[in-house]
Amino acid sequence: MSTAFLVFYKYRSMSTDDAQKASNEWRELKKTLPEDVELIGEYNHAWGTEYNGFLLFQAESADSFFDWWSGFKDKIRWYVEKTHTIVARKR
Repeated sequence: MSTAFLVFYKYRSMSTDDAQKASNEWRELKKTLPEDVELIGEYNHAWGTEYNGFLLFQAESADSFFDWWSGFKDKIRWYVEKTHTIVARKR
């Protein structure tokens, strides 16, 4: 049974240099996803919310995602002010 993770994110205010550094780090972080976790989509806007955008992940094992997520959150903390995650299981 697969699990989907909808992750809303809000950036901190950043300089142009910091924004470029964050972008480079994000590209590298995506390469660390476990084999059974897939990034389905990256969305730059979340109109009607306070968030800058959202990510959509799918995983066969929720444990794999959560194991990866805790380290991931530590790495993005300097440029992401806030996240909100919605988890759903596919029937």
